[in-house]
Amino acid sequence: MSKSDEIKRNSNKIWLAGLGAYALMEEEGKEEFERLVEKGQVFEKENNSRGQQLVADSKLDELKNRANQTMDRIERAFDLRVSSALGRLGISRKSDLDLLHDKIDRLAAAMEQIAEELDKAGH
Repeated sequence: MSKSDEIKRNSNKIWLAGLGAYALMEEEGKEEFERLVEKGQVFEKENNSRGQQLVADSKLDELKNRANQTMDRIERAFDLRVSSALGRLGISRKSDLDLLHDKIDRLAAAMEQIAEELDKAGH
């Protein structure tokens, strides 16, 4: 798990810790608050590259989304062109073939019924 995922997952705890620090400042006074600020500054300095990683992760996610959208548009355009080319060549689409299969099935059923009626009339 990346550090940015961990921070996102723990963001509520971070917020609550900040509120706790504020409450502690109310109880302990300004000196305690300043000590917490200094610790936060040290932590921020030590982990500055992690903050840059958050920005990089965000930009990477954005680029992935844009790439996926572009691929979707390319696939749709390709499908339309292939379908159009097949139509010009006289090759039916799947939906056309499905309709044809349905008609054949209905014709076969009707012929079976007629054959049964002829058999009954002939006997």
